[in-house]
Amino acid sequence: MKYSWFQHTECSTEQADELVKRYKARGVRVERSLNPDYVTWTVSAFLPTSNTPARPDSRWRNRMWG
Repeated sequence: MKYSWFQHTECSTEQADELVKRYKARGVRVERSLNPDYVTWTVSAFLPTSNTPARPDSRWRNRMWG
């Protein structure tokens, strides 16, 4: 499985803390860095990627249209 970095940009300190806490609870590698404006944060998470797009949930498919 391939992995790549996903970034949450322009997060406040509280948002960054919450994201880091939730990612670490799931066992995801996460990094947090202060932006050049010294006010906001960028949170980067190392998440799995897939070559195929996610399949839509069959609950939302109208059987009339196939």
